[in-house]
Amino acid sequence: MRCGSRLTDLSGLMLTLIEAISLAGDRKKQNDDAHGALGRCAWVIDGATDLGEPPISSAASDAAWLAGELNFALHEAATVYDHVTIDEEYIRETLRAASEFAREDFSGFPVVPLHSPWRSPTASALIIGEDEGDIIGLDLGDCRCFALDADGAAHAIGGPQNAANDEERAAAQAGKTADPAALLRDAGTLDRLRAKRALHNTEEPGGYWVFGLQPECADHARYWQLPLKRPAHILLCTDGLSALVDRYHAYDAAGIVRAALDKGLHELGRELRDIEAADAGGAKHPRFKPSDDATGVLLRLTEAD
Repeated sequence: MRCGSRLTDLSGLMLTLIEAISLAGDRKKQNDDAHGALGRCAWVIDGATDLGEPPISSAASDAAWLAGELNFALHEAATVYDHVTIDEEYIRETLRAASEFAREDFSGFPVVPLHSPWRSPTASALIIGEDEGDIIGLDLGDCRCFALDADGAAHAIGGPQNAANDEERAAAQAGKTADPAALLRDAGTLDRLRAKRALHNTEEPGGYWVFGLQPECADHARYWQLPLKRPAHILLCTDGLSALVDRYHAYDAAGIVRAALDKGLHELGRELRDIEAADAGGAKHPRFKPSDDATGVLLRLTEAD
């Protein structure tokens, strides 16, 4: 990790962890999400579900392995965040270095027969930090950030805005020729998902960028700023939890932050699973899995005392 950067006085800033939760979509399997909050930054990571077995890595899934690799790298880098300016360049270099280390480590695993591009692990990630009083963020994939500031201004940022709708359409189409409740066990559906996965981190038509074993993915991370009047509250989500806004429309950006503050993330998790249990076959909300891993990190942004 790069440890050199502009030294700065951050004494007037405070980003505080309130609560975090990470729920497995299937308790018989591993959770492919990861998250962290340390010093003046926080993040969520969503490993892309493996589309074949066995995993190439030594972990329960390659998705969980990659999420863990990035999580470790961000924790390591965050140990110096209190002493440097957390700017766009710093976070990009952290992502690039994490990808390089992961690629090197992954190359040491025995390659399973018929290794194909879709077997290369990828993940969505969203990282925020404080830069001279502002909240900045970079994201790859479909993780989301919802924020509510002191004036009641709400923000929703991160990920393609239509990602949930695109998945619903694809799942609905797949459900016409396969059991909607078991799409990931259908050979035709898997073939289509693998073809799409093979386009991760390529310039091919239909390609799109996520965190993976290609260090140049750092150059494609979306950069943004959030102008928040303090005190403000921020909720980082993997798409399993942001589904409450983007897929199930149970909340808007302001509403999910207020609900997290009023009811807590565990209650939001219960509401999420209740919605999914009531639509287990995906008739109302087509999707590839009955429930996804769901991770949320709730933070408070204030002026330091």
